[in-house]
Amino acid sequence: MRTRGKRLLSLLLCLLLLTAALPLTCAAASRPIVFVAGYTSSRLVLDRGTPQERRVWKQNIGDKVIDAIKAELPRIAFDASAAAVGIYDALFDRLEPYVNEILEPLRMNDDGSSKYPVEVYPHSVRDTRLDRLRAIGYYPDHDSLQMLGKAAGEKNVYCCTLDWRLGQADNAAVLDAYIRDVLRETGATKVDLSGVSYGGQVAASYLSIYGASQVGRVVLQCPAIGGSSIVPQLLSGQKIFLAWEDFARLYGAFAKDERDFASLAAAVSPSFLSHFLRAFVDRYFIDFFKNFGSVWDLVPAQDYEALRERLLRDGTHDALIEKSDRYHNEIYPRMRETLRQIRLQGTPVSIVAGYGTALAVDNGCHSDGVIDVASMTGAACAPLGKTLPDTQSPTISPDGAIDAADGYLPQSTWYVDGLLHSMGANEEKVSRLMTTLLLTDDLPDVHASTDYPQFLSSRNACRGVVCTFSGCAEGFCTRYSTALQITNLSESDSITVTDVTCRGAKLRFSFRRGVRLQPGESMAAAVSGVVPEGDLAALRVTVRYVTSREKYDAPHSRTQHFRFADGGTLSAVLTQDVTDADEIADTPAVRTGIVPFRAAAACVLYQLWAVLLLPLRTLTAIRRSILLRT
Repeated sequence: MRTRGKRLLSLLLCLLLLTAALPLTCAAASRPIVFVAGYTSSRLVLDRGTPQERRVWKQNIGDKVIDAIKAELPRIAFDASAAAVGIYDALFDRLEPYVNEILEPLRMNDDGSSKYPVEVYPHSVRDTRLDRLRAIGYYPDHDSLQMLGKAAGEKNVYCCTLDWRLGQADNAAVLDAYIRDVLRETGATKVDLSGVSYGGQVAASYLSIYGASQVGRVVLQCPAIGGSSIVPQLLSGQKIFLAWEDFARLYGAFAKDERDFASLAAAVSPSFLSHFLRAFVDRYFIDFFKNFGSVWDLVPAQDYEALRERLLRDGTHDALIEKSDRYHNEIYPRMRETLRQIRLQGTPVSIVAGYGTALAVDNGCHSDGVIDVASMTGAACAPLGKTLPDTQSPTISPDGAIDAADGYLPQSTWYVDGLLHSMGANEEKVSRLMTTLLLTDDLPDVHASTDYPQFLSSRNACRGVVCTFSGCAEGFCTRYSTALQITNLSESDSITVTDVTCRGAKLRFSFRRGVRLQPGESMAAAVSGVVPEGDLAALRVTVRYVTSREKYDAPHSRTQHFRFADGGTLSAVLTQDVTDADEIADTPAVRTGIVPFRAAAACVLYQLWAVLLLPLRTLTAIRRSILLRT
């Protein structure tokens, strides 16, 4: 009887503890999420509440441009032929009425205030809850909001819409007021905060100015904390060099279009487009956008003073300068200390950033196509295609390009090789990483889970394939990694793997050639050879494959970087018990089957095309180096 009594008492005690914990669990699960979208995401409305009310941003700009081109097509075609030889004035004069119709309502005064009665709509908490935004068909950042809605429920997600023309000090104040309104509306004591790109910069500025007393967790995706090198290139008038292939890939990812834009770009000299972009920016961009506070806060610190003296020295911009000086002299310089201190005080702050892509306006730095990695994360970065001097540290990326130890948040910043700007919500693993960070305490740092190591690889469809070694965390290889898994990332096309090679170790891969992988399918290649002797040795694995389309096949390749883990780092990256596991053996590679004729022919034609393009690319590179020196 005594035993039964003790069991009953224990059961009652457990029920009591569970009951006491239930309100805390429910409160944590129902904590509202405040999302801050990226640049130009919010609607702007002119003359709100009057008979003349009209939307001046997020209207059907594309339709207007198409209608204008149709109406002026013969004249535009004639003027474009002149532009092809560097005479742009006639074309720009033709386009000017249409450009002004789009841009003029957004004009700002010299003091950084709006010239016209423009405001953000919707903005109130009740109107910007996700389920209500969905009802009116308005998503300031569709994919990110959809991701958060699925993870936390649409009635628990709020989107702070901002006048993105304003600078960080102004919009941080707007975000502070919005969070207070959400707390009053929901009765919660804290919110979880998520920001993308410019919205990540606003969220970081808010934390720097107002602290984290109203915030539970923070996740910043590709935050433009230190600005973007694109902005000073556009404002300064210096020569523009388009990273045309990466720019084309970025467009394809944004448009969710798997057509081979990158290969098309490889056949086009970017010279004309670069000159045209420079002329267009000089005609419309500088005088118009130089009064936007947000533009000045996106200028990197090293370029700020020189550009300010050049463009804002006429004495009419004092109010604008005062606010931008505050960001560059007070808010940004203490950002590293602020974020680390907030995390030490118990508020988890995390950053997810992409790297390995050239900036659209190429300056040779690592980026996600739009924002520099150093700006997003504070980390030390080698130039694109180069490596840091010491590549043996565990904080160095597999390709030796990034040292995470120098970042704003060394223990809570995740880097995704090949992730394009704002595309995290489109990749299942990255989206799971971000929602796990935002909604749970399961990932206190980058070492907490082998499912989410600090360095990951992009799985965007535009990357074609992704490969991982068996038995270990992503980005690593061990002596127990006896297979390489290759996955077709395409959502529409099948692929045929033609070859797999490795540099940095004498590893060989056995697989059945000619096997067609359907969208989303994977295949395993057996690994043999000789493993590296040193720990954290760098490996480069290249998968060559042919995309099978209805009318033609196209050859491609993807190179991924891995670190060979042994010794002290081995236990941290293994994902399985290796007590009785096989090790990589030095045996001959066996490849069975043959490459299909269409795929083999495509490879041959591509090599011929590359040979024909080589002189053009060489001349372009020489010309660019001369221009940079002058």
